[in-house]
Amino acid sequence: MMRGNLHTHSTYCDGKSTMEEMVASAISKGFTYIGFSGHGYTDIDTNYCMSLENEKRYFEEIEILREKYGKKIKILCGIERDFYSQTKYSIDYEIASCHYIKAGECYYDVDESAQKQKYCIDAFYGGDPYAYAEEYYKSVAQLSGDIVGHFDLITKFDREGKIFTPEEERYKKAALNALSELLEKNIVFEVNTGAMARGYKDAPYPDRWLLEEIKRQGGRVIITSDCHDAKNLDYGYEETEKLLLEIGFKDFYDISFL
Repeated sequence: MMRGNLHTHSTYCDGKSTMEEMVASAISKGFTYIGFSGHGYTDIDTNYCMSLENEKRYFEEIEILREKYGKKIKILCGIERDFYSQTKYSIDYEIASCHYIKAGECYYDVDESAQKQKYCIDAFYGGDPYAYAEEYYKSVAQLSGDIVGHFDLITKFDREGKIFTPEEERYKKAALNALSELLEKNIVFEVNTGAMARGYKDAPYPDRWLLEEIKRQGGRVIITSDCHDAKNLDYGYEETEKLLLEIGFKDFYDISFL
């Protein structure tokens, strides 16, 4: 089976491995392709994203790696662009993600820690996690790009589904409204194993019920590992492949949409 990964982060942003280490790992795993998707610059939080100078070096190194390894593997140049980033790029593909909720004049990470998420819910949404979820999915619905990243990222710290549950009508409505908006844009949904690799979740983003809805509405998916370390380049792929086959998906590494 053709395999690859379009969601990777290197030492140019918050990753632990160099891009060349990523390429070497991909080749050793028999990947057909690898795409780099460094966090594009955003001025609301410069700790996790590439600086403007690093972006320049990032693009230059991808060209060097294509020259060096292009006969062994297809190397693609992408960016993970946050909802609040104003930077535009001319690249092979773009992963559109929402990592923040804007509350008042501040931006709060939805995936930094459970404590920070709870603080935001309590301080700005009256302790109502569904008001928080509605705000998050309102932003997600507005994303545009080739791939939508970790659609239900706010569930990262909700392993048992006790905070954001599809049985709650408000949560279900907010998530499905965003899903439908994105499907109308013909965007591809990544099935992201990153939280599994880091021990936060037992299954990929999005949750199974959302994947079933994507399939029902004729949407497309692609498996990624949101890799920050070369050793996790294909983390959780086998069980994720089985999950998608059970749901009825047949193609989940196809990059012909690029």
